Amino acid sequence: IILTNQVHSNIVSYVDKNFYKDISSDAMITNRKDILLGILTADCAPIVVLGKKYFGIIHAGWKGLINGIIENTIMKFNSLGETENDLDVFVGPHLSMDSFEVKKDFVDNIRKKVRNYENFIVSKRQKKNFDFTGLIESKLIDLKITNYDISRENTFTNPEKFFSHRYCYVNKIKNCGRQISLVGINNN
Repeated sequence: IILTNQVHSNIVSYVDKNFYKDISSDAMITNRKDILLGILTADCAPIVVLGKKYFGIIHAGWKGLINGIIENTIMKFNSLGETENDLDVFVGPHLSMDSFEVKKDFVDNIRKKVRNYENFIVSKRQKKNFDFTGLIESKLIDLKITNYDISRENTFTNPEKFFSHRYCYVNKIKNCGRQISLVGINNN
């Protein structure tokens, strides 16, 4: 199992035989059949990408998302010869809009990086929420990815099933765990 030091970036690592195991990135791609790629999440979105010859995994937090982690990963797949039609994308459970309340500084960050940012900031009862799922889907559509599936499970409202950093913070739980998401290719 290969894990990367996740830093909420837009950096994609290619894992080959000379891969340096102590690397910082938020996505990995390989065609090696002898390993699994893994990421840890607790509200961020785990995204698995399967191509015809390569596979990868993305840790998409809001910072990486607005700075291009999905775009950079798909561009890396393209550089390896995989087209958008070759790719199947699966987005796992993550923080949903109803639980993703944000403040003005967050909105200012989104405004600088996301065109049509107002489509992803929803005002409810004098509060603002971020449509994390909506922005992920919008980016996949913009990249011409047609084969995708996005989980609608909210990590925050399912503490018996998932770890949620926000749930732990709100409920003053000191040690929040993480889910691990893994992807690999069968040797057969």
